[in-house]
Amino acid sequence: MTNWEATCQRCGLCCFEKSVDRRGRFVTTRVPCRHLDIVSRLCRVYHKRLEVGEGCVQLTPEIVDTVDWLPEDCAYRATRDA
Repeated sequence: MTNWEATCQRCGLCCFEKSVDRRGRFVTTRVPCRHLDIVSRLCRVYHKRLEVGEGCVQLTPEIVDTVDWLPEDCAYRATRDA
């Protein structure tokens, strides 16, 4: 795990499906990725998550700067906004 990945506070919200509301805003649904342990909020296949598919995105500082579906209180966003 890199220092960047250690920023994660394990809310797990990035691992829940998203939908777009009528105003074009992303809304986090109650449906988690099938690999997310909803108790620990850890990915069961983290080491191979990008190979498994499921639309998993490796969050990097550059990606966090461009996506608008991460929750406002996401630790990655807070790190980038600081």
